Formats: sequence, structure tokens, C-alpha cells
Amino acid sequence: MDIQRLKAAPVAMLLALGLLVAGSSSFAAEEQATAAGHKFELAKQYYGQCADTDSAQFDSIRPQLKAFTDMEVMAETMADPSKFIQLMSVVNDPRTIHVMSKCATEPVMWDTWMSGMTDFNKMSRAMTHFMNPNMVMSWMMAPMNPAMYQPMMQMADPAYYTHWMNAMANPAFYQPITSLADPAWYTPRVNWMMNPQSMQPMFSMMNMGNYFAPVTPVNVSVDGSGNQ
Repeated sequence: MDIQRLKAAPVAMLLALGLLVAGSSSFAAEEQATAAGHKFELAKQYYGQCADTDSAQFDSIRPQLKAFTDMEVMAETMADPSKFIQLMSVVNDPRTIHVMSKCATEPVMWDTWMSGMTDFNKMSRAMTHFMNPNMVMSWMMAPMNPAMYQPMMQMADPAYYTHWMNAMANPAFYQPITSLADPAWYTPRVNWMMNPQSMQPMFSMMNMGNYFAPVTPVNVSVDGSGNQ
């Protein structure tokens, strides 16, 4: 009996050690993913350029905007009719269009997309959402949910068109286009293209070993502070 206990002790110690290492790795990966997540600081700044806005309004749409910074979140959103209709309701707003147009031209956003699109594990998890049979059933039942028609119902409200007319009267709404005439606008974007670190995710994609060990992405922002 004592011999069996002696044999079982090393096995238990190895099992406990394995669980500890796995837990530490999982926590480190989660902590790193949180640190690498979008801060939305530039997005919040651009939202403030619109008329009649405040930080509370931006915070209310921030969960939906995250879908445009993370392919896995976007896949989860598209696989769920209720989440998808929430996203459409948020996008059906000139303030959101302004924010998305401005952010789409920022080098830090390109870093986010490059990192996400070349992450094999992230893309694999994103695809699993579309392989779930529950997704098909959810979308089949979606037409019976009155909330699915909310974005179209917004167009029946006269205030909707007033909101768009006021937005189009605001010069800030056209900044994504007028910025192209500013020579200084091109400098950080050319620097991003010339920086080898910007293309590092593409090179890492060719090395399958990187997909089994978390790697800290390098973010380059317009002001060089790493703020997104």
C-alpha cells in the first residue's frame, strides 16, 4: 500500500505542476490579449467631433465597434441575429460612419487588422462560429423577431433624416476626404509602410511555431504613443 502511494505521489505532483503551468499560461495569454486590445482613444476623439455627442454615448456603442477591430468578435456578431441587428442599428448613424471612416485610415488600425488577419488561431476560432448548427437555426427564426426590423423602422422616423442632414452640414463629417489634401496626413502612413515591424505579422504567419506561443504585437499610432 505504501509503495502504491509512493508511486502515485510523483504523478500527482506532475499533474499539479502541469495544471499550474497551464493556468499561468492561460492567464498570461488573457492578460496579454487585454493589453493588446483596442483602447478606442482615437475613435472617441473622432466621435467628439460630431455635434451633440458626449462620452457616455460613445461608451454605449463601443461594444459594437469592437467588431470592426477583431475578426473573431465580428464572426460572433454575424452568427448571432440579435447581436448583428444591434451592430446595424449603431452603424445606421452618421456619427458612427464618421468614426469608422477616420479610423480606417489610421496606421494603428492597419496594425490591428494585419495582426488579426494573420493570426491562425484567431481566424480558426472565428470560422467555428459559422460551423455551429445553432447559427443556422437562429437565423431561420430571426424573421419572426420584431427587433430584427429595427434599422428599417428607423428610416420611417422623420428625425432620422434630420439627424443625417445636420451631420452633413457639419464640416467634420467630410474630414476623411479633406484630409487627403493635407501633405502632413501622408507622413505617418508612409512611415508605417516603410517600417519593417508593420509587416512582421505577415512574416510570422509563415512560422507556424508562433501560433503556439503568444507574441506581443507592435502598435504604431499617429502620435507615436501607441494609443488607438
